[in-house]
Amino acid sequence: GMISYRTPVGFENKFGRSVREPVPKYGSGAKWEVKSYLEYQGFKFLSRFDPITYLKLTEQMDTHDVGRNRGGKANALSSVFIPAMVLGIDSDILYPLYEQEELAELFPNGELAVIHSDAGH
Repeated sequence: GMISYRTPVGFENKFGRSVREPVPKYGSGAKWEVKSYLEYQGFKFLSRFDPITYLKLTEQMDTHDVGRNRGGKANALSSVFIPAMVLGIDSDILYPLYEQEELAELFPNGELAVIHSDAGH
């Protein structure tokens, strides 16, 4: 998940081609800053989150459909009359901005706010 939401620009700005140690600068032994960061985040994640719970959570996210058994998403969201603020991040790869734009349009009282970022969400 760590690399799925980061943009190429975000990675470049954060890490570039920096290495932690000068040698070797190539191959699996290279100590790239980005590799160190991802390994650290992975170990930190495993220490505080149950892997099965994570799989189930992502499975639910991947299969969620607000329009399922409701006549489609436009029909389902047309009955939501409270004001709905939809936030989107222009560089988000996991939740692309076009999806947030569509969502805001489908709510009768929907409004879209866009956050500009090179780092994804």
